[in-house]
Amino acid sequence: MKISYKYILALLFASSVGVTGCEDFLDVNDDPNNPPTSTPALTLPAGFGELAYVLGNQFQFLGNFFAQHWTQAGAANQYCDLELYQLTSADYDDRVWGELYAGALNDFRYVAEQADEAGNSNTAAVAEIMEAYTLQVITDAWGDVPFTSSLEGLDNLNPEYQSQQEIYDGLITRLNEAIAKIDASAVGPGGEDIVYSGNMDLWRRFANTLKLRIYLRQAYVRPDVAQAGVQQLYAEGAEFLGMGETAAVAFADQTQNRNPFYQTQVVFRGGVDVVASNSALTYLLETDDPRIDEFYAPAQTGANAGNFIGVDQGVECTPARSGDQANTVSKPGPAVASPTTAVPFITAAESYFLQAEAAARGWTNGIGDARELYAQGIAASFDYLGEDVAEVPALLTQDTVAYPVGVPVERQVDQIITQKWLSFNGVQGFEAWTEYRRTGYPSFIEPSEASTLGASLIPKRILYPNTESIRNESYPGLKEIDVPVWWDVKD
Repeated sequence: MKISYKYILALLFASSVGVTGCEDFLDVNDDPNNPPTSTPALTLPAGFGELAYVLGNQFQFLGNFFAQHWTQAGAANQYCDLELYQLTSADYDDRVWGELYAGALNDFRYVAEQADEAGNSNTAAVAEIMEAYTLQVITDAWGDVPFTSSLEGLDNLNPEYQSQQEIYDGLITRLNEAIAKIDASAVGPGGEDIVYSGNMDLWRRFANTLKLRIYLRQAYVRPDVAQAGVQQLYAEGAEFLGMGETAAVAFADQTQNRNPFYQTQVVFRGGVDVVASNSALTYLLETDDPRIDEFYAPAQTGANAGNFIGVDQGVECTPARSGDQANTVSKPGPAVASPTTAVPFITAAESYFLQAEAAARGWTNGIGDARELYAQGIAASFDYLGEDVAEVPALLTQDTVAYPVGVPVERQVDQIITQKWLSFNGVQGFEAWTEYRRTGYPSFIEPSEASTLGASLIPKRILYPNTESIRNESYPGLKEIDVPVWWDVKD
């Protein structure tokens, strides 16, 4: 699973030039270190790497701040725009929108087309599954976006924006088509598959888990569609990701190959900006959760050295800021802020929590027990973080952690999402914010103390980039940060 960032950068260059290189392979003007053409074997890991760097860097900061796992340290102000909820159209311009569309999505599209032409159905299936995954990330961030008309290059310089509802329906269709291409008896991708090493059974499970996520995202906006889709998955005998089957891109403690959050926050910034939010830290302390040692590190200096100390969300971006150094409070811990921390696309824990919610809602055709799946979700989180799974039963005896029985379904969903949110701490920041937008859980979260949006409001989307307003005649106009995306309808 490990791949160096230097290798990723070389692959990104190679994939970006497509098939426009010179015909003469031995042309003396060609640089042998920068080939003018690419191949699926080069481009597939480039797509994985591009996507992992967005999810592990820009979207990791944004998601964990908005979901209140992390907050701004007192002696710095690098991320006060996130605490103030004052994003601009330039904040996620080419460096995110471009990396997702022109980078990852374009790479996966290229691989799918080339693999189809070569008759390699399994490689095409992997690329198409990752296309759907990337498109869901894009639409969940921005709402209505270019979909079927995207990536047409010079044939369409003004790709049409489509509704998120259309996109969600299209994602299910694309995933079904990709799953149908999987052939267990055929050759799959090899070392270029840096996620599952060509294991097509795991890719089928990943695709089914992604479908389950897509359906449950619609639980409040289109409950009938969501229920029917989930029930069909179970009727077809769909299998989902299980313990130890997390889909992730791994990193190593090598120059240009470190985890992107670690590289940005620790190497480049010296660890002075990001500290523990009391929203998450207090919950961990109150429940005596062993995962606290992995999610956070104790304060290093000052009167609280050796203890877990958090900061109220956003307070250090208000006039009441203390100016305290980051080392005097808790920072992101070893499991989420090390050079070797992987960037997951879907964790086993998320898979179990998705299944638990589906079972709690009564949508699984009687298959699976919500209480057991909830416990498995917590156990999978322990396992992923390297914690002792044997400690889970004791944690589940606590009133605030135990699965609630004999209560309304929505109370059960609240409990499931709260533990899901906890498992996302520093692991899947973007998904934590997205699920909070969808459900409003954990119910104890309040807006940042520095918020400029007004009482009870949190960011609902990312602003469209400036480049779209300038270059794309189909640009739909500004959507403010407090305007919900399509599926965000729950009060």
